Amino acid sequence: MKISLAMIVKNEELNIEKCLNSVVGLVDEIVIVDTGSTDNTIEKIKQFPDVKLFYFDWCDDFSIARNYSIEKTSGDYVLVLDADEYIHAGNRAELEKVIQLNAVGKILIDSHFRKNNQDYRSTTYVSRFFPKDTRFVGAIHEQLDTQKKRIATNLVVKHNGYYHTDKSKRNIPYLIKEVKKNPNDPYYLFQLGKELRISERYKESYHFLEKSYVLVNKNAPYYGQLIIELIYSGKEYGEDKLFKLISDNEGILKNLTDFHFAKGLFYMDYCLSNPIQTENYMRNIESSFLKCISLDENTKIEYLIGTGSYLPAFNLGVYYEVIGNIEKAIYFYEQSSQWGYSLARDRIKILNEQNK
Repeated sequence: MKISLAMIVKNEELNIEKCLNSVVGLVDEIVIVDTGSTDNTIEKIKQFPDVKLFYFDWCDDFSIARNYSIEKTSGDYVLVLDADEYIHAGNRAELEKVIQLNAVGKILIDSHFRKNNQDYRSTTYVSRFFPKDTRFVGAIHEQLDTQKKRIATNLVVKHNGYYHTDKSKRNIPYLIKEVKKNPNDPYYLFQLGKELRISERYKESYHFLEKSYVLVNKNAPYYGQLIIELIYSGKEYGEDKLFKLISDNEGILKNLTDFHFAKGLFYMDYCLSNPIQTENYMRNIESSFLKCISLDENTKIEYLIGTGSYLPAFNLGVYYEVIGNIEKAIYFYEQSSQWGYSLARDRIKILNEQNK
């Protein structure tokens, strides 16, 4: 069976070489479609003589461009990567297992990004390996249009595209068009709400996320992310409906560290903004963060790396410091610091200085 790599690129001179070097021995053919590069991307690609390079006039639709790249391949199965991604772990045998099952392969995307001068990582499985006759749908955040079984592989892809770049301003206009065309599509309502939350447009974000929540199937692969986005946007917007949302999803998302972490942040903000309610919800802060770090390693799910370790430990330190239990505060700051969180180390120094 022949495996092809299909890519669409634009102005990726800083990333394309690392990406292409990472697939050596993994694929039999590389097809790249350039959608209008004005930097040195084309020159970089031409340094790889076996690459089949094509050109495409951008039409504001990622699916059309991706499908064009697939049509130019000659393999039986197609692997899709973006130029700001590269293979970090895994081998061809992982892909061949998927082929033998006539399935769609999900690869783990390990994304690095920076927020508030801190580095973070998030992971998610994305369907990127499929039979050549499969096609994408959707102008942005495109999805595979197939009913084939999807199975997780051990292929890990590093993604640095959001490290110094906020793509939400680019994505929002595309997503608004998709929502206008498909006003009851929960996936695009979710994606629009998420991008609006990233852009700190919290009221609009909550509006679209809530619409998605009404329409979504609880088995949807993005359901957990939707609930987390609702909590984060609602926390900033001051939405009291979050109490019921959290209650309704306690059982469904019990193994998701991000859910319990988002809960803890919500209760913390709520108590600070509504001091008269502090007595009723203060303990929820503690229990939410403790839940994050007590979940079974074998069953827990963690999207944002750290929501099951140093982030809740740090916030427990904050919680105990606020209520005056400095001994416990230092204990959890030290736990967070041992996991490598610099803000925890800074806080320990300050408390130690104050206690001299």
